[in-house]
Amino acid sequence: MIKMKKQALVVWSLLVLPLFGLAQTESDSLSLQALVYKAMHKNTGLKNAQLEIEKSEKTKSQINNTFLPTLEADGKFAYTAGKFNIDTQSASLEFPGISLPTSIPALPVFTIPGFPVTIPAIDQTLDFDGNLWIAGITAKWTIFTGFKASNLSKAMTHKIEAQKHMFTQEEADLISEIAALYDKIALLAQTQNVLDIQSKRLEKENETATKALGLGLITKHEYQKIEIAQLNIASKILEFEGAKELLYLKLHQLTGVEIAELETIEVDIEIRLESETSNKSFLDRPELLALDESVLASEFKYKSEISGYLPKVQAFASHQYLGLTNGQAAGFGFNEISGYPLNMVGVGMKWEIFDGFHTRDERQKIKIEMQQTQNRKEEVTELLELNYRNCVSQYANLTAQTELKAKQMESSKESLEISYKEYKNGLVDVSDYLEAQSEYTTTTLEYYKTVCDQRNSALELLKATGSLQIEKL
Repeated sequence: MIKMKKQALVVWSLLVLPLFGLAQTESDSLSLQALVYKAMHKNTGLKNAQLEIEKSEKTKSQINNTFLPTLEADGKFAYTAGKFNIDTQSASLEFPGISLPTSIPALPVFTIPGFPVTIPAIDQTLDFDGNLWIAGITAKWTIFTGFKASNLSKAMTHKIEAQKHMFTQEEADLISEIAALYDKIALLAQTQNVLDIQSKRLEKENETATKALGLGLITKHEYQKIEIAQLNIASKILEFEGAKELLYLKLHQLTGVEIAELETIEVDIEIRLESETSNKSFLDRPELLALDESVLASEFKYKSEISGYLPKVQAFASHQYLGLTNGQAAGFGFNEISGYPLNMVGVGMKWEIFDGFHTRDERQKIKIEMQQTQNRKEEVTELLELNYRNCVSQYANLTAQTELKAKQMESSKESLEISYKEYKNGLVDVSDYLEAQSEYTTTTLEYYKTVCDQRNSALELLKATGSLQIEKL
């Protein structure tokens, strides 16, 4: 793996990306960057991903606020009425005697003899009623959670980072999609130009062939070859119009820009050389970085569950009022019986010694999730490495193909000019000329298509290393 990584870095660092750019005219055309920004603004997937990040940040904030004191006020009113039932047995008490010394030595000591006292039994019901009032303020302050809150906060930090990496990847996917469609606008423009030129040529040749057929200079068979060539071009034009309509509709759906405005985009294909070197590889893909963060998040979540065995400590303070007003008991009325202020300050501890194996089961679940994440990372790493190497290969191949197609186009153009001159001088028949014209049309369209494919491969290569950004367009 280390050797393969080094090879990938060498290949990438030596690459000079001749990105075949799109030179935008200075008219009212929309730039590629502008369309990408509009697509990002409209894309509901990106919006929801951003909202998920915000939700996670709020969750982290709630966890951090665990250590902030809380203050609550409460009040209760109730009308209360009931009966006190008193049922006791009789009891006997013996009061001991008391000797009182005198201050005059000549007098004797004064003695009070002891005597028994009997408390009679009580069996009575006392009625009572009144208005009960309870009100107060209570403050609570979590001091120690057994490191549960701090570990959960760290877990959320890594989860948020994982979500941000995935958001970056979704952005890159959208950028490459919009860029590919934008390139096709240039391709369609060139296609339309080539087909229009060929159509006009064939129309002119058809007029000449019609006169020649009338004079008996060519056969009906030769004349039909021109008609077939015209029908072939007409078929390609219809195919082009359908592709153009679908392209603008797709761009409209992704960006929200009206089709009429999209049709004003004017882009020409030309080679724009950009030297782009990077020491990044497929290991820098956002998906892998997100999985790394997910593993760290699971580790801290696991630690938070271990802390479930530790005690929790909370400080508290309260200021209360308790009163009973406008009541009566055993036939005696009263205006108020109250207690205020009733203050309390203290520290409470909760230590869950046995939770029915809940913590143990949660820890085992988290360990399973960690193993699943690690398995996904291994699988994704292999796939991304394969994708990276495929992108490198495609980029190199299409770069070479672009140069080849350019030479083929120039060669077919020269052949067409030679064939046209020979056709005019009667050295070749119309079939040879139409074949040369068809060859030129084919090689020209293939060249422009290869240019767009090569540009897309360059963007895919950037995406394969997590380097695709709007600035790279």
